[in-house]
Amino acid sequence: MGGASSYPASRVVDTAYGKVQGRKLVFKGDKCVDAFQGIPFAKPPVGPLRFKKPEKPDSWDGIRDTTKFGARAIQPPLFFFEKFRKSAPSEDCLYLNVFTPCWDPPKEGFAVMVYIHGGGFVMGDAETYGDIGMCENLCTRDILVVTIHYRLAYLGLFTTGDAVCPGNLALWDQTEALKWVQKNIGAFGGNKDNVTVFGQSAGGASVDFLHLSPHSTGLFHKGICLAGNTEAPWALASNMVEQCRKKAKLLGIEENDSSKLIERLREVPADKFGVNMMTQSDKEDFIDLETTPYIDGDFFPESIDELRKKAASKPLMTGVTAEEGIFFMVGKKNNDEGLRKFISHVLRDADNKERLEDQLRKKYVDDRNLKDKNNLLRIQAEVHSDYFMNIPTLKWCKKNAENAQPVYLYLFEHFNVKTLGLGRFVLPILDATHCLELTYLFRKSIFAPFVSTDSEHAVEDNFSIAFTNFAKFGNPNGGNDFRTDLPAHWKPIDIRNATRNFVFTADGGHMNENYFGGRPAEVQTMIQLGR
Repeated sequence: MGGASSYPASRVVDTAYGKVQGRKLVFKGDKCVDAFQGIPFAKPPVGPLRFKKPEKPDSWDGIRDTTKFGARAIQPPLFFFEKFRKSAPSEDCLYLNVFTPCWDPPKEGFAVMVYIHGGGFVMGDAETYGDIGMCENLCTRDILVVTIHYRLAYLGLFTTGDAVCPGNLALWDQTEALKWVQKNIGAFGGNKDNVTVFGQSAGGASVDFLHLSPHSTGLFHKGICLAGNTEAPWALASNMVEQCRKKAKLLGIEENDSSKLIERLREVPADKFGVNMMTQSDKEDFIDLETTPYIDGDFFPESIDELRKKAASKPLMTGVTAEEGIFFMVGKKNNDEGLRKFISHVLRDADNKERLEDQLRKKYVDDRNLKDKNNLLRIQAEVHSDYFMNIPTLKWCKKNAENAQPVYLYLFEHFNVKTLGLGRFVLPILDATHCLELTYLFRKSIFAPFVSTDSEHAVEDNFSIAFTNFAKFGNPNGGNDFRTDLPAHWKPIDIRNATRNFVFTADGGHMNENYFGGRPAEVQTMIQLGR
């Protein structure tokens, strides 16, 4: 990424709060993209605004410089070198970025894609997914892209369980960003009536949450959940009130009165509320997240299932990589003991736990020799993949298939080891795993930059065509459902077949009627019968 001075100034855009000017990213002949980075979409959530819902930003005079990313949300560094490669975290983090084509938009404006980053609700940022690669690959396809920051960990999800601080502030931040888009995106050439929200992992779950909440669902028109949704076991907590009280106690604050508790917590330095995903504090459950959204009676006035039944019908897309679970095996016991422990955890609520453990082991092990380390690692990866992503995605598809909207399911199988970067030395086995497919949208991911070869560009082209077609038309095939811009016609799922999926491969892609050969569906049935 070049510095702000490396590029000429962008056009000046007059927003509802003041004028902004960013950078012009120039490439591909006459195709230029203007980047406006670090635009405030809410007041800084500091001081008396800590633990409060976001408020509209203050207006400004003159032209605001928007040539660099705004600060990331408070989070400890995951790796030592992070602090040298990214902007410093800050409680003042409610900023968004707009990447918009410079050429004349269609009559109704450019289709808008709003990206919500993942990171287990405790880490992550928009900066990770860059600017130039995103502009080169997505904006040049007549797409306006918006990326956002939102509060994380306890600053974004603290709750007292009552009206003093109901919680889910991270989701209210995302909602406020979507309100900003509705109010301002037309000034940048975008179509406020054609907004697709997409996100990955916790960002994917956030898209689903936003679709279900009556406070946010009317602010966008299509949703894409990459490797994350509300059915995932890690996405929604039932004990956030207790967890937040425990955190306050660890900070030396014990107050039964919610108002007094929040007052005292506002005096605590912001960095004390950050959570490192790799070293989550005081968690008995070795795979659950420390801070997540929860049913608060406010952002979620009813249960998830009830809200889903009432959700407005809109086109939806979801998908996973070939082996999501590899990502979650880092730091775990990659031996038979670790496998047994994880299967036991999966079945923690089962009535007939011992019998089901044996059945699950037989299902995954089959006739594979466990003395072969590679076989053992692959089995563990499959168990992790099914539990964390594959089964939740299948459940999500089945529930959404009952509504009228088209739902498209994909499987990203393509794998190039170079896209893992240094991750190849950390992951126990190598395959297309969690986060890897983002490289083929942004030309950058948490692992490594895009590998620029003809074959990789071909995969990128198919994957990006599907996403941008969906954003424009609600259909990954394109604007005419009788033909397709993809290697094969992508059929949506239906009630009779909620496992139909499009498989992205090195040689293009194809339709598959059976999701992972039926394994997640069979495992899901086994688990349900034991409860």
